[in-house]
Amino acid sequence: EARFRAIFDNMESGVIVCKADEVTGDFSIIDINRAAERIDKVVKREVLGKNLGAVFSGFEQIGVIDLLKEVLEQGTPRRLPETYYEGDRSRGWREFDVHRLPSGELVVIYRDVTEKKKAEEEQRMLERKLMHSQKLESVGRLAGGVAHNFRNILQAILGNAEYLQVVKADDDVVKEAVTNINNSVDKGVDLIHSLLHFSRLGEDFEPTVLDLSEVVKDTHRIIERLFDKRILITMDVEDNLLIKGNKSLLSQVFMNLFNNARDAMPEGGELTIKARASGHSAVITISDTGVGMEKEVLDKIFDPFFTLKEVGKGSGLGLSTVHGIVKGHGGTISASSEPGKGSTFTLTFPLFKDLVVDDELRPLPEGLRFGNGEKVLVVDDEETILKALVSMTERLGYRVRAAQSGSEALNIYRDWGPQIVLMDRNMPGMDGLTCMREIMKMDPGARVVIISGYEQSGSNGIDDDAKQMIRGYMTKPCGIQNLSNLIADVLSDKQ
Repeated sequence: EARFRAIFDNMESGVIVCKADEVTGDFSIIDINRAAERIDKVVKREVLGKNLGAVFSGFEQIGVIDLLKEVLEQGTPRRLPETYYEGDRSRGWREFDVHRLPSGELVVIYRDVTEKKKAEEEQRMLERKLMHSQKLESVGRLAGGVAHNFRNILQAILGNAEYLQVVKADDDVVKEAVTNINNSVDKGVDLIHSLLHFSRLGEDFEPTVLDLSEVVKDTHRIIERLFDKRILITMDVEDNLLIKGNKSLLSQVFMNLFNNARDAMPEGGELTIKARASGHSAVITISDTGVGMEKEVLDKIFDPFFTLKEVGKGSGLGLSTVHGIVKGHGGTISASSEPGKGSTFTLTFPLFKDLVVDDELRPLPEGLRFGNGEKVLVVDDEETILKALVSMTERLGYRVRAAQSGSEALNIYRDWGPQIVLMDRNMPGMDGLTCMREIMKMDPGARVVIISGYEQSGSNGIDDDAKQMIRGYMTKPCGIQNLSNLIADVLSDKQ
């Protein structure tokens, strides 16, 4: 008896011994071990003889009482697999085994597997994160190539447009058309930046001063055409909400919040967007009359990978990304909601007060910086881009020769001796960096500027040795103003 009592009381599993009342069919407690006392926060002397279902109030709900009745009648041991138990004094995940003794008494042996369930869930979360990171890595590699090719296309568009603007400087129709083209190119550049930011391939964005109200209005113009007409959109936005940030990322924030509001109103409703200055902050509120959220859901909405959408329709990254972007801008975001009464998101951003004294944010001086017949070699394997760069450089007052390959560039450099080389980085055969190194062997004082669709740093960047050799690096698409400044600075040894 002493041996079995010691085993009984030192088991990690909870054990309850009970017997059935022949008249009522209820089960009364005969004995419990120390583990049962610990797990369910009960005292043995206080529960002996009492009704099992009354002491362990959750047993009826999860089916333990029914299981006892089956085992009592049939005599065959039964198991209740992992089940969430919620009683008056304890809750957690449990596993139950029920046995009938030769005496007719019943034994319930159960284990608290809450920590095991948590560990399994954490393992599944890590596996999902790993799979997601692998997907992002693949997307990132794709994004780098897409960005490079897209930048080349934009470079050709921008170069030809600005060349046209220089040639037809007095034609108002041409000016207007070129302005529209340039605006579209800017949007394309913003798209590339967003893609690279998502895939973590781009460099950190340099903040600029922008009007937050214009970002909200621009995003509204997009959703106005796309949203269900049963959704009434009300705008109350003050002008001149100047903050320091990145337009592309902030557009991503508002687009995500607007889309979430739309999804919460499948039968239609009202989306109210307000923006105003309050003290030293710009305050944006986005309210919908949708389905709303329970408090338990509201507490988790900014957690990574949390989503209420169906599998395949939501990654759970939207609001966590929004939270990260807002925080990165020195702002805050909060949400309030009630089921059936809609949701409201409130964002604050610090207003920018020092526009006049911030030298880094002052616009570049107006006017282009022209050359005086200096020799420039332009190298690019894509003909449209090459022609555009040649045209722009010629209009800036330089003598220009063009090459579509590394070997052709070496021959021209050897015979012509240009004072500066504008070199594409990715070319078939001999790439730009290899060509640059061959030129430096011929002329250690050569001035080479790399113009590429890839960033200078990051996973697709260039090594430190190459950085030391080049005189400048420009990411496509480059406008004529930036090109004129870069060439002038390199020729005057300011790079």
